[in-house]
Amino acid sequence: MMSLKHFILISICVMGLACVYAQIAPGSNQYLPPKQNGYDYPGPQKPFQPPGNGPARPPGGGPARPPPRGEPGPDHVHMPGMPFDFEYAVNDVETANDYAHKATSDGDVVTGEYRVQLPDGRMQVVRYTADWKTGYHADVSYEGEPQYPQGPGGRPGYKY
Repeated sequence: MMSLKHFILISICVMGLACVYAQIAPGSNQYLPPKQNGYDYPGPQKPFQPPGNGPARPPGGGPARPPPRGEPGPDHVHMPGMPFDFEYAVNDVETANDYAHKATSDGDVVTGEYRVQLPDGRMQVVRYTADWKTGYHADVSYEGEPQYPQGPGGRPGYKY
């Protein structure tokens, strides 16, 4: 004779399998591929070819060498970006959120600075320059001295 414990365990297993089967029953989750190309226009006649003469080849016609790291390839055509200038700042005393960011660009070189109030009370200042040829260069500095305030109940810690 089957015990009540075994009967309940088998019942739970059967119900679980029935739920799983009901969710993945055949035809219930069928993927239908999109129309041929999604739009009503003909596909390309030949594969895409990037502009330029291709990657640099060493003398003797061997395999192509990639350009040195951080430098654009010989087929790179630099297109300057749009100049911009922006600035924003947040200073919420209640939550101790204090940060700001400002940047300017002439289309080729971006210069900027952002500031973040750290939990120890110091202000982290990052002044940076970035351009398409040499990348991102940052100078990080800190203003103020670290402080460790008293938390609730006189224990060390922060409000949040």
